[in-house]
Amino acid sequence: MKKVLLILMVVLVVPSFAEKLNLDDNKLVEKFGALILKDKLDIYDPDEFGQYVLEKDYRSKYQKVRNDEFELDDAKKWAFDKFKEKLNKVKPLDKNADYHLILGIKFQKYDFKNKRFPIDALTEGSYMQYGGKNDIVSSYSRSKLVFENATDDVNFIPMSKDEAKKFVKARKDKYGNVDRQLTAHYIYKIAEYKEVDEFKPNGRKMTLKFVGKLKSVEFMDKKQKHVLKKVDFENMGNTSPADNNTNK
Repeated sequence: MKKVLLILMVVLVVPSFAEKLNLDDNKLVEKFGALILKDKLDIYDPDEFGQYVLEKDYRSKYQKVRNDEFELDDAKKWAFDKFKEKLNKVKPLDKNADYHLILGIKFQKYDFKNKRFPIDALTEGSYMQYGGKNDIVSSYSRSKLVFENATDDVNFIPMSKDEAKKFVKARKDKYGNVDRQLTAHYIYKIAEYKEVDEFKPNGRKMTLKFVGKLKSVEFMDKKQKHVLKKVDFENMGNTSPADNNTNK
């Protein structure tokens, strides 16, 4: 299936999840890049790398030593060692940690045959894009998150015709427009991450590919006060239907 970037879905900033791991945090994305670089730093030329770090992070020091080849050589070694110290302070990430993805989604017109509302949400081939801080990982949103178990099979809200009629009516404005906005809260683990565009000490930044494995999703009203359906991806088929108070 063709990969689909979810450009129509607004990633919501939700204070209640601010303390949770979310790849919207460019510092977190940067940390993944730092861990990759930490494991492969020995493959780089320390002289070239030291020059890069000196010019980038210690500009005033570089200006003082650049015309004296002996001072410059010492300064490059110093800068490289400083960078190694910085990387050594980066702690490993918890492989079992939960990550959160909050998306604005929409429900479509009622499917009378199957008695449900189809919804636009993550599906096979969908991916999100993220950026780092431009220290190691590019700040442009070129790092991708894909999901190994995303499926369109769960993207619906079951509801009887009578309930669905009330559900839509409660979302109509005085002009007859229906507010079809909902929220999806996904919880997933990162099964794998790897470098795509390699970091190089010439200014080229790294890009990453994350592979996520979905654990669950809650489809909610857009204010996130009312769960319409919950899916447990780890036990597919175990879903919680919408509760009866559909007018919220």
